Amino acid sequence: MDCCCRAGRPDLVVAFFGRLIRLGLRLDVIAFSNLLKGLCKAKRSNEALDLLLHRMPELDCAPDVFSYSIVINGCFKEGEVDKACNLFHEMIQLGVQPDVAIYTSIIDALSKCGAMDKAEVVLRQMVDQGIGPDVMTYSSLIHGYSTLGQWKAAVRVLKEMVSVGVRPDAVTLNSFMDSLCKHRRTKEARDIFDSMAAKGHKPNIVSYTIMLNGYVKEGCFDDMTGLINSMLQNGIVPDHHVFNILINAYSKRGLMDEAMHMFEVMKQQGVNPDVVDYLVVMDSLCKMGKMAAAMDKFNQMINQGVSPNKAVYQCLVLGSCSHGDFVKAKELISEAVNRGLCSNSVFFYPVINDLCKEGKVKEAQDMFDFIVGIGQRPDVIMYNSLMDGYCLVGKVEEALRVLDAMKSAGLQPDAITYAILLNGYCKIGRIADGLSLFREMSLSGVKPTTIMYSIILDGLFRSGRTVSAKEKFNTMVESGLPVDVRTYNIVLHGLCRNNCTGEAIELFKKLCATNLKINVITFNTMISAMFKTRRIGEAKDLFATISAIGLVPSVVTYSVMTTNFIKEGLLAEADDMFLAMEKAGCAPDSRLLNHVVSVLLENGAVVKAATYLAKLDAKQLSLEASTVSLIVSLFSRKGKLREHVKLLPVKYQPPEMLG
Repeated sequence: MDCCCRAGRPDLVVAFFGRLIRLGLRLDVIAFSNLLKGLCKAKRSNEALDLLLHRMPELDCAPDVFSYSIVINGCFKEGEVDKACNLFHEMIQLGVQPDVAIYTSIIDALSKCGAMDKAEVVLRQMVDQGIGPDVMTYSSLIHGYSTLGQWKAAVRVLKEMVSVGVRPDAVTLNSFMDSLCKHRRTKEARDIFDSMAAKGHKPNIVSYTIMLNGYVKEGCFDDMTGLINSMLQNGIVPDHHVFNILINAYSKRGLMDEAMHMFEVMKQQGVNPDVVDYLVVMDSLCKMGKMAAAMDKFNQMINQGVSPNKAVYQCLVLGSCSHGDFVKAKELISEAVNRGLCSNSVFFYPVINDLCKEGKVKEAQDMFDFIVGIGQRPDVIMYNSLMDGYCLVGKVEEALRVLDAMKSAGLQPDAITYAILLNGYCKIGRIADGLSLFREMSLSGVKPTTIMYSIILDGLFRSGRTVSAKEKFNTMVESGLPVDVRTYNIVLHGLCRNNCTGEAIELFKKLCATNLKINVITFNTMISAMFKTRRIGEAKDLFATISAIGLVPSVVTYSVMTTNFIKEGLLAEADDMFLAMEKAGCAPDSRLLNHVVSVLLENGAVVKAATYLAKLDAKQLSLEASTVSLIVSLFSRKGKLREHVKLLPVKYQPPEMLG
């Protein structure tokens, strides 16, 4: 039975156990333990639990601590944490004293679930029973706290561990460092790394790998280089994982010569580059537009006996398309198909999608036709992507042609298909066609989604059909569909732009009384509404609320506040808002500064406008055409501000006014 269990044949374990019963032989705890192991290995912990709690006592064989540990661990492996913990407590009530292994298993499982309070209770109980926690027990707690980012608690456990004479081993320290690095705390991880030797654990290849990964993720390139030198000086030979980290780091930084050099160093160390190493370099070369170098690396990889996979071909195809070499892209696709690497649309979808997102719909259609021509059958996702591409450039009729082709291919449009077409119609103002499609969709059995309603509502509000929009919104609410913050933002903005500000404010107040998490976009809309209705105090209150509830004002928020203060003649408050924006680390962009200059000039604040023109210069930003046009109209010989033209910096004074 034991041999069958170790050989991974739980079915034979059960068969032999049945034979023992039929022969009338006395069953001892060892025989039952083998059966329990077999059942748990087969993920039949429920049967093992029944055997432990019922069959064993019935056959006059009392389970021992080992029997319980088998079933407890079996439950954990199947994710039955509560069941395992209940069995643990039942075991104690029955007078079976847990050993260090069971206590550690319980603590480890609770820690992995993030139930650190419960894990600590079990630890205290363990100590009270006179059972000393071992290195695995403490390691489980440290890992649990680290995963949750509770570093003080993790350090406390580490200190407690040392104080009771349990020395942390390399596994414990490496695990702690790994968690720190994953949470971008490489400084603290390095402190542990440097202390390892003092604790009697010289950093090993795993320790170095963890730190290198951490440095790369945080962009600490100099620290990474220094650690590599230290590693070599200490006689630690880099393994394949280390080389992969370095190749990735150099490639992401565009240091392709250094990345290529790593391939040579690998070979000198007797480590063979694999397909992942080559892919990292090729991907970076493709993104840099160095397609010839990427293809050279591809050919080198094949010559070295490394077979390209789907990801390699996809990388090169996307790179070729991105840089206009569609002949090479088609050649690579054909090669990948012949190798059997393109069995479904997962390979082709990114090619079509990327071209469409770049506005190259003609090229996307050409690639789509080529893919069909070589015997591949596009799925709904690929058709949707192509339709979306046409809709993005306003060619809805072409998108409908693709829809017809999709139906002819035996594929039915899904909710995403209709959402794409609805968006296409609404973007070009064909709201009636959008509503007609919406009705057709419902008749075809496709249920409207929150996104679809949001698209229709946005289209209706933009076209000024406020009554229809409100009716459609009520229909949506009554249908029971979830209304998310994006939909509410569309409705609030639509009401405000169509002079229904009072209704927008009432709806906003209702939202604030619910559990819906409103965002900065919501506040931006409502702050504008408050200024529009001359509720300046309420606008200020809303701005203050943004930070109070943990949100961060955006450039748009500051723009709304600043420009409206100017319109209200509150120039000092506008300046204060602009300074607060810069202090918060929110850099003003060209659009904001141009807007501020325009509003100031329209309100006759020429001196103040000159100050903001200087800010544009300092940030090396340009005037927008609309701002230039405004300056010319206001300060020309017939402009209403012509007498103040000298207040502007010379470079911004209209030529006809100079000299």
